[in-house]
Amino acid sequence: MMMSTTQITRRDFLKISAISGVGMLIAIYLPGCAKKPTTITEPPTASNLPPDPSAIPEATETDYLAVEPNIYVKIDNQGTLTVTAFRSEMGQGIRTAIAMILAEELDADWSNVQIDQALADPAYGNQVTGGSVSISDNYGRLRQAGATARHMLVNAAAQIWGVSPDQCYTADSTVYQTGSDAQLGYAELVETVAEMDIPNPADVNTKDPVDFKIIGSELGHFDTLDIITGKAKYASDLTLPDMLYATLTRCPVVGGTLKDYDDSKARTVSGVVDVFETENRIAVLAENTWAAIQGQRALEITWDEGKHADLNSASLFDDLTQRLGEPKFEPDADRIQLDYDIPYQAHTPMEPMNCLADVRADSCEIWAPSQDVQDAKNVASRITRLPGKAVTVHVPLIGGGFGRRLQNDYVGEAVMLSQHAGRPVKLFWTREDDIRHDYYHPLSRTRATAFPSSGSATARVNTVNAPIQTGAWRSVQNFPEAFAHESAVDELADYMGIDPYEFRIDNLSGRGRDVVELVGLMAGWGEPLPAGWGRGIAYHATFGVTHVAQVMEVFVDENGNISVERVFCAVDCGAVINPDNVVAQMEGAIAFGLTAALKAGITIENGRIQESNFHDCPPLYMDEMPQIEVQVLVTDNPPTGIGEMGVPPTAPALANAIFAATGKRIRHLPIRPEDILAK
Repeated sequence: MMMSTTQITRRDFLKISAISGVGMLIAIYLPGCAKKPTTITEPPTASNLPPDPSAIPEATETDYLAVEPNIYVKIDNQGTLTVTAFRSEMGQGIRTAIAMILAEELDADWSNVQIDQALADPAYGNQVTGGSVSISDNYGRLRQAGATARHMLVNAAAQIWGVSPDQCYTADSTVYQTGSDAQLGYAELVETVAEMDIPNPADVNTKDPVDFKIIGSELGHFDTLDIITGKAKYASDLTLPDMLYATLTRCPVVGGTLKDYDDSKARTVSGVVDVFETENRIAVLAENTWAAIQGQRALEITWDEGKHADLNSASLFDDLTQRLGEPKFEPDADRIQLDYDIPYQAHTPMEPMNCLADVRADSCEIWAPSQDVQDAKNVASRITRLPGKAVTVHVPLIGGGFGRRLQNDYVGEAVMLSQHAGRPVKLFWTREDDIRHDYYHPLSRTRATAFPSSGSATARVNTVNAPIQTGAWRSVQNFPEAFAHESAVDELADYMGIDPYEFRIDNLSGRGRDVVELVGLMAGWGEPLPAGWGRGIAYHATFGVTHVAQVMEVFVDENGNISVERVFCAVDCGAVINPDNVVAQMEGAIAFGLTAALKAGITIENGRIQESNFHDCPPLYMDEMPQIEVQVLVTDNPPTGIGEMGVPPTAPALANAIFAATGKRIRHLPIRPEDILAK
């Protein structure tokens, strides 16, 4: 069936709060961990905040009792279901999705759900948040975990009533007895469940999807209310007593090293505590961010620019030309080659890199906005030479990642600075630091080869061997692949005199054809547009699993200025956990893709990154955002990712729309007005 979804106001159902009071926590684990309950005599705490004494409520005399059927679920005698989110939340809605899956299998009352963020811990298995696989890799495991807890609650109620579990059913965090008025809330069953054995997984059944009430519902984003009211805590917000703030100045030339520096002016800045050299960088420690930034700006540094001081973007593309040769237009040989160029791209998340570290003689505690939290733990352990059990990694909310935070360089820096200072240190990168010392999406030339006889095309991404740090960037190689392939498909359709939408319908099958057909209907493909407008289409299955098709409508004025007016998007990501979040991710991905396609790009001259902030590496601004309509195909296929999947079709849909409006083919990004006007 098809479900039409548009943007809906986000809702938050319950504020996360710490549970106070000295009581008893009983934990029961899945087979392989323990057969009987383990007693823990300490109350739970919010694991994503520093130990701020002023924020900890006074203890009460009320006994607190909870059961943990597994490491993902905790049910207490206050009626609260606490879900443990074990992947990093950076706006993609993973905390909400995990909670929805568990609450669904538990038949929980969503208004009594809260979420705790897990520490970095191998007990959770892989905690890397990347590749858009957090749900697809854990969907079955989470459902089984929730079903196990529900199974135990049902059996506890049946035991109390002296009836068969088959005579019981669940709804809204309550067990009911069939044919009777008897009912027991989950809170009332905690003590009985605590004495039970863990059931054999073979005895536990997950729900039939036709009975889902929470999965598939538009529940928004759990943290939205706290985010928009400023209550949400990011690493940038956190403080500790006696904490210092730190900046690090790095060589602006790729591969350059520190030659000499004068810190006399920096030390006169009010609030600067210390200035020192560490591994070709100059650290400034201060009492506040302003002092640290002013101290950084006051440094007088001489750099040894090294052997890459003449590196530039143009020469890197020249290297690709020499290596690949010129593309060949050989329709008689059933081969048409086309090249598509993309520069380095920065991640530019809203929250630049930062980390709070507190290194002591026998412990290390850090608050790391990381996408690879267990690696962050290992990095800290290596630097401090402390055993892993002495390192605690908290995972705050993250203000955007897009793959950049899979690298933990900034975590290591914060740990090193705290170790040097003997005090808690919060390292923060300025926006200039963030843009000029990123792990960029690689510069690339993708060669597409189109075959008129079969109506097909292939695309191969070629990168350069250069001393520029590169890393994962939202959708990684799918972005250049889709730009080249879907632009080439349009060019092939035009060469063969076939409508590009009909051409795709004729040459696709299955889920790909389904989303293309749907997006064409959404956009009214074939209907006339005003003068100066153009309509373009593109389709891509990112990582081969999530199918997305987009139609873009643009207006191009006589000066070559491009205005993206409307975007239609059809997506098939299998079973849908939270449709509202799918829509939000598609909208965000389109904005991200349009930024790379129209505005941002990293250039190198004289070995230096030329861009430094949003004035010369601009995002898509709010008044430039097009009207977006998203429709989600709901299928019986297993759930697949959504975080990266809306990015790849964006650039080719744009380029194809520009051609439809102007007759101008553009085979590089970003697309500028001068590209439209060029002869």
